[in-house]
Amino acid sequence: MLVTMAVVCFLAPGCGGGASTGADASATTAPGVSTTPMVPSTAATTASGVADDEIGRPRPRSLHERVMAEHRLRQAATAHQPTTTTSALPLKQAAAPNDSAAVPTDSTVVVLTEGQTPLRGVWSGTAERLAAHLSTICPSSSFTVPVLDLAGYYVRYSAEAGLRADLLWAQMIHETGYGMYGGSVAPEQNNYAGIGATGGGEPGISFPTAEAGVMAHVAHMVAYVYEESPTAWANVTADPRFDFVNPRGAANVLADLNGRWAVPGSTYGQSIERIALAINTY
Repeated sequence: MLVTMAVVCFLAPGCGGGASTGADASATTAPGVSTTPMVPSTAATTASGVADDEIGRPRPRSLHERVMAEHRLRQAATAHQPTTTTSALPLKQAAAPNDSAAVPTDSTVVVLTEGQTPLRGVWSGTAERLAAHLSTICPSSSFTVPVLDLAGYYVRYSAEAGLRADLLWAQMIHETGYGMYGGSVAPEQNNYAGIGATGGGEPGISFPTAEAGVMAHVAHMVAYVYEESPTAWANVTADPRFDFVNPRGAANVLADLNGRWAVPGSTYGQSIERIALAINTY
């Protein structure tokens, strides 16, 4: 009788340590690692107004439309390229990404002190928070688009480039005086980071749209933070002064912008950091 009960217990599912739980497919089959180059999302081209049937037409002449049209061309070309995978190889043999241009995936809202907050990262906050903080301090900013729209551009393009949107937004606030301007750069220039405004009344570069201005700001920061651009659009096409940044990849934390982005700017990064802290504790 005891022998019979032992046999039944052994064969019954869920009884003792012999029960089968089912193998996890993710533990037995390595996912395919695509080597297809990363391209920007189609949302970028939709925002620019370039329709699918316009890819073959002459490129628009404005800076913003030209950048977005190039995205579409790259995407169309990539869509016809075969995808090569390394799923059959051991994981350790898969090609490692270039760390110097890898986009971070860790999200954070942590702000440090003394300018030591890292520039790389993905901010986990929202465009609504950015807009609400600015509008509380300055309800009548002079931007060419609604504050929430502008904040949305910063959240989107900063994330695509692996940069923290809260830090770039804080820098924009510092450069534009919460959107009130008052310096040599005018609101209609859509220049949110003083790009090309080198002093002595020099107004700097003008951008045709607010979106193009945000892309230029993000691209300019990419030149400071990365040795190689992590996204296809962050280059000299978006930011005419992209190649003026030398050396590339010299800024890891906010304080590294001191004396580089702003001269002499000995506490430039710390000033941005204080604004970022206020944004995240609002």
